[in-house]
Amino acid sequence: MMYADLKHSVIGSYRKPPDKITDPSFIYCGEAPWKHPSNKLPFSTPNTPALLLALKTLQDKIQQLVIERAQAEENLSALSQEAEQYKKALQDENNERDLAHQELIKQRKDISTQLLAAQTRCSILEKQLALTKKMVLNAEQEKNVALEQQMNSFFLLYKQEKDQNQMKLNAKLEKLEVLEKECFRLTTTQKTAEEKIKYLEEKLLEEEHQRKLVQDRAAQLQTGLEINRILMSSVLPSQLIKRKKSAKKIKCSKRGLQQTHSKFGAIGKSASVSHSANTSVQTLLNLMKHGSSPSLQGCPEATERRAISKRTVRCRPTSSYSSVGDGLSDLLMAMQDELDQMITEHEELLKQVQESPVLLVNEDLECELGCLARKMEMKGEQIHKLKKYQEHVNKLQQKSQNEKSEASSIQPEDEDQKETKNVPVTVVTKKGTNKTKPPQKNFSCQMPHKCFQKIQMTLRKDDVKWEQ
Repeated sequence: MMYADLKHSVIGSYRKPPDKITDPSFIYCGEAPWKHPSNKLPFSTPNTPALLLALKTLQDKIQQLVIERAQAEENLSALSQEAEQYKKALQDENNERDLAHQELIKQRKDISTQLLAAQTRCSILEKQLALTKKMVLNAEQEKNVALEQQMNSFFLLYKQEKDQNQMKLNAKLEKLEVLEKECFRLTTTQKTAEEKIKYLEEKLLEEEHQRKLVQDRAAQLQTGLEINRILMSSVLPSQLIKRKKSAKKIKCSKRGLQQTHSKFGAIGKSASVSHSANTSVQTLLNLMKHGSSPSLQGCPEATERRAISKRTVRCRPTSSYSSVGDGLSDLLMAMQDELDQMITEHEELLKQVQESPVLLVNEDLECELGCLARKMEMKGEQIHKLKKYQEHVNKLQQKSQNEKSEASSIQPEDEDQKETKNVPVTVVTKKGTNKTKPPQKNFSCQMPHKCFQKIQMTLRKDDVKWEQ
């Protein structure tokens, strides 16, 4: 705004000078008129007031011009100062530009030097990379050669180990064939034992059927005896006293026979576990048949035969127990020998597994080891069961010995019973004729039904198991 105001002034602006420059009105070529006093006009001229007015106006103009001159000088000094400041600012700007330009040149020089250094480094690194590539290629070639040599040596060793393992496997297969044959033999023995057990069970069923028939016959005979007793009580009252006495003696003898038969049942139960159960049952049935036969009840020879049969029956279980114990001990020894053989084979297989480095052979050997361990466990269970069975047989043997000692104490009572006399019994027929028959003993003194059930329960298949 300041420059716009000064544009059309007398001085103008240093930035924007005036369009027209007028000559100052106060500049004169000659001297001032008042400086020449000799040329003064007289006051008496008619134009004096006009001159005075002109003088006054001139003075006013001179004063204004002086004032304007002073202002112009001030403006010139201010403009000169501003010009100097502007020059200084321009010089400072030029200096700054020169400095910036010099700095840029320096930076460019530094960057160019850095680029040259980087290029030299890159060339060096490229040379190093080429050298390292050559080194790596040489190392890989050497490594491949070494690996080929190792593979050839390992392949030769593998062939040798494979041949050795094949030989060992053939030997183990032969051993396995032997073990399979032994297992087949054991299975055949198991089947034969099961067949024997079935045969014994069938025989026991047949004997039980016969015993039932004998019981029915004994019941019929007892009904006949009761009918005869009623008839005798009605016909012969005098003979009742004698019959009562004889009945008391018969009851005593029946009690003794019941005790012996109950002991025989216990012996049959203990002996039925062994292979001699069939013979003990047959002897007991023979005793029943001898006891139920009416022709031998009255004579003393029948009682003697009973005592002899009792002694034989009591002697038979001990011998059967001894034979069973011997057989069990032999069987235990054989099974322990088989288990020892399996343990030695197991140790050999473990050594082979530790020595052989091949994975496939190790897996096969581990499978064989697992099979052998299972067989050993099964064999151990069989031995444990046989030992339990042997202990059971030993206990039964002890029981039979104790019963034998008790039976020896019962024998004097049987001899006392031999002296008792039997009272004849009359049987009335339809025709009225009386027939005398020896007295029939009650069949209730024979072996009860529970003895045979106990024998049948002890002869189960679960007593002795043969596992494959």
